[in-house]
Amino acid sequence: MSMKVRRVRPGDWSAVTALNQRTRRALPQPWWWEEHLTDDLFIVVEQKGVVVGTFFAWPDESPVAWVRLAALDAAVNVDEWLNLVLPPVLGGLRRHGAQKLAWMDYGGWAGPHLRAHGFTPLTEVTTLVKFDRAMPSVNATNIRVRPASDADIPAIAAVDRAAFTPYWWHSEATMRRKAAMSSHFAIAEAAGKVVGYAEGELRLPAAHLNRIAVHPAHQGHGIGALLLRDAIRDFWRQGAEQITLNTQSDNRCSQRLYRRFGFGPTGDFMTMWELQL
Repeated sequence: MSMKVRRVRPGDWSAVTALNQRTRRALPQPWWWEEHLTDDLFIVVEQKGVVVGTFFAWPDESPVAWVRLAALDAAVNVDEWLNLVLPPVLGGLRRHGAQKLAWMDYGGWAGPHLRAHGFTPLTEVTTLVKFDRAMPSVNATNIRVRPASDADIPAIAAVDRAAFTPYWWHSEATMRRKAAMSSHFAIAEAAGKVVGYAEGELRLPAAHLNRIAVHPAHQGHGIGALLLRDAIRDFWRQGAEQITLNTQSDNRCSQRLYRRFGFGPTGDFMTMWELQL
C-alpha cells in the first residue's frame, strides 16, 4: 500500500502523539519535538490519511545531529520508511551544517536495517543499576558541590564541550531545559570556577543519572566521585529505591568509578550508529 511523505505541520501534534503511544517501534523520552512542528527536519509518513511513521533529527548546536524522534507503526516496513524519511531530513541537516547523524538504537528495532542505509556502528552503551545503600569514601579537597543556577549554564556548557566529543554536546538552551526539569542538577566548583556537573531525574521508584562531566584539566582528583555521591544521596532523599545510568561499554574509567559505588550491569545494551553526511 502506497505511503505519502511530507513535512510535519502544527496540526499533526495529536497524530504524532498517538503514534508514539501505540507503537513499540519508537524512541523513549522523545526530544521536545512539539516545538519543531514547522521544521524541515521533521517528517511524517501517511497511509490513507493516517500518520504511520515519523522522523525528526536535530543538531543542537553541534556538528553531530541526533535522531530525536522516530516512530513507526507495526505494519510498516522499516526499510521502506527509511527510504522515504532519510532523503529530506539528510538534505535539511546538510543545510544546517551538520556533519554526521547519530542514532541510538533503543529496542534494537532499527539497527538491523541501518547498515543498508549507510550507517555504521560506533559504540555500544550499557545500562548499570545500584540497589544497595553502601557508599565508598570520597576524597576531593577544596571542591564545593551545590545546585546549579541559571547563571552557571554557560560554564556548564563549556565543561560539556571540554569533557566530551561533539556527539554528546548540549547547547546552552538544552542545559537550561535540563536545569528546569531535572530532579537533580548540581555543579562542582574549584576556586569559584565550575569544573564539573551532574544531572538526572526521578522515575520513582527509580532514578536515572543522565550525565556526569568533569573538565579534563580537573579529572583524576575525585571530583566525579564527589558529584556521583552527591547525586546518589539526593536521589535517596527524594525516595528512589534504585538508581540507573548509562555508559559506553569501552569507557573503562567510568565503569571503574561506577563499580566502586556498587553499580552493576542490568544486561541491557544499545548500539549507537552514525551516518557521515
